[in-house]
Amino acid sequence: MRKILIAAVIVALPALALWGQTKVAKPVKRVQPPKMKSSDVFYADAFKEALVGERPADLGKVAAAATAGGAASAATGGSSSVAAGGGGWSGLISAGTIEDQIKGLKQQVDKDVTTLSDFKGKGHKLARRDYSLLAMLFGIMSEYEGEVRWKKDSAAARDAFGRSAANFKVATDAAFNEAKARKQELTELVGGSTPFAGKSGDAKANWAQVAGRAPLMQYLEMVWEPRLKPAISDKGQFTANSDKVLRDAEMFAAVAEVLSKEGMEDADAAEYKAFCAKLRDGAKQIISAVKQKDFNEASKAGATIGKACTECHESYRS
Repeated sequence: MRKILIAAVIVALPALALWGQTKVAKPVKRVQPPKMKSSDVFYADAFKEALVGERPADLGKVAAAATAGGAASAATGGSSSVAAGGGGWSGLISAGTIEDQIKGLKQQVDKDVTTLSDFKGKGHKLARRDYSLLAMLFGIMSEYEGEVRWKKDSAAARDAFGRSAANFKVATDAAFNEAKARKQELTELVGGSTPFAGKSGDAKANWAQVAGRAPLMQYLEMVWEPRLKPAISDKGQFTANSDKVLRDAEMFAAVAEVLSKEGMEDADAAEYKAFCAKLRDGAKQIISAVKQKDFNEASKAGATIGKACTECHESYRS
């Protein structure tokens, strides 16, 4: 009997072990998934419900432009944008400087053109200089890459002031009357009127007819010695007068460029054009130095301009 019980236990042991392994563990309680609610952000069909209006006709062009811009950026390793004012007239002189110079010349003309006796004295020489500068500025304006005030009237104004300046070589009654007529037109233009309405001129300037070399050189001499040269020779003056230095340098760069234009006196001579280029590039260096607040760079540029002026005068001064 005892042997029978032992045998029964031995037979039952595997079954008990298997039952222990297959015993089901208690289920783990988990957080229930959130119930999604309808929202204005989601649509059952985005193409039918979210897209309103007609498909833009130039959508493909926009995508292509974006792709091209990205490719350009990747190719250059940076931004695909191009800095404004890098070339042409806008790279030499700002629209603000052009406008300010014209306003300042208007005030100067009010002093130069007063009475016939004064005009026949030295007034006609001053008027020739100032009207030549006005013609130059309007000429630059007519070719300017960006927006600038009075641009629509610039070609007509350029031709009118250019003709008058040429006539002021001799102080006659007719020249004085012409000076007064231009003075009135300038007053009206700056005041907001349109004295050149209905008048036109070529978009591109014939620089030989716009301004002579002599009056433009007189302007450079008037600015260089008493104003610009001292300002870039002293750090205190450079810092205190940075706005004036910038405008004078921009005018220097513009005048230097005009002096080398086709048709201008000696502009066909390689040596002369090289002097003009040095003057222009030195002025551009000062412009950059003002923006970077770098006095030492401005001082170096001043030395370049001074040397170019001296060498040029030795060969071409009339």
